[in-house]
Amino acid sequence: MPSTRKIAEKAGVSVGTVSRVLNNKDGVSDDVRRRVLEVAQELNYAPAKRLPLPVVNMTHIGLLVRPLGENLMASPFYADVYHGVEQICSERRINLSFSSVDAVDGRVRNLPTLVADERIGGLVLVGAMAPSVVERLAGASQLPVVLIDNWFPDCHWDSVMLDNAGSVAQATDRLVDLGHTEVVFVSGPDHPSIVERRAGYTDAMQRHGLSAQIIYVGELGIGEGDAAADEIVKNLPNTTAVICSNDMQAFGVLRRLAQLGYQVPGDISVVGFDDVSMATLTFPSLTTIHVDRIAFGRLAVELLMSRVQSPGRPAVRCTMAVNLVERASVAAPRRHLLAASAMAT
Repeated sequence: MPSTRKIAEKAGVSVGTVSRVLNNKDGVSDDVRRRVLEVAQELNYAPAKRLPLPVVNMTHIGLLVRPLGENLMASPFYADVYHGVEQICSERRINLSFSSVDAVDGRVRNLPTLVADERIGGLVLVGAMAPSVVERLAGASQLPVVLIDNWFPDCHWDSVMLDNAGSVAQATDRLVDLGHTEVVFVSGPDHPSIVERRAGYTDAMQRHGLSAQIIYVGELGIGEGDAAADEIVKNLPNTTAVICSNDMQAFGVLRRLAQLGYQVPGDISVVGFDDVSMATLTFPSLTTIHVDRIAFGRLAVELLMSRVQSPGRPAVRCTMAVNLVERASVAAPRRHLLAASAMAT
């Protein structure tokens, strides 16, 4: 599935323009809007929109989750995705059963009981699961399966993903446009979404002729953001901007930089990913990539119902458009502002 970057290149516009068109925002001429939509259709891009819901005889769905190192309901991202699934199931009068997946090193240690529940008509698998885990769950249940926030090469299950690479490339482009040349990416685990976000950053930096600087912290929590800030200050002192794999990391970076006496965005700009509710409450408020997590969960159920209606069709990956939301944590680097001021005088 192509990213917004590919659409932008083929349509001859910026990633930001593509994002505005796909999210039905103002500020784009009719001719440009038409051209972007034509290219998106030509490249089979699937923006965040509801699939037509077929009338199918499905009364019960199983939701299985193995989140990235944290409890589902403790994760703002996955909690909202779950509510999206729950919302559409309620509207369609579909029962929803929930269970976690006990898997280590790509092996399922104990099959969830709902896999063998004869009432279940389909499974939605949420979060980081290795192909072998998905294969085991799908094979044991013999049910239609849709993956949320998970995809891999040669994937033969339907999946819903975000435009991870395109959106992080957009954020990187924005920072470079502001004058940042020392931009660091804080990476989480090698989950497909994080790998795609990292690739979007790396590709954008290379396109601008800049060196990519990546810090690997392992997980996606606030503590990992603290650790990333320490490493940046110690080993990458010229850094003027940081892009984090998610908002939780970004909150940790903001907190630790403040503790160390750095000003955001005066000394370092910070960008997150997800736009969880707390992003507007931090000081400064967090610039981040907005994800409609409720729509993300709903889209998975719509795709599952489409699969039940057409069991023989090829597997599809639906890529949901997301967009950068600029708040107070990003500004031009101080040296860039000083240089601009000197030129003005």
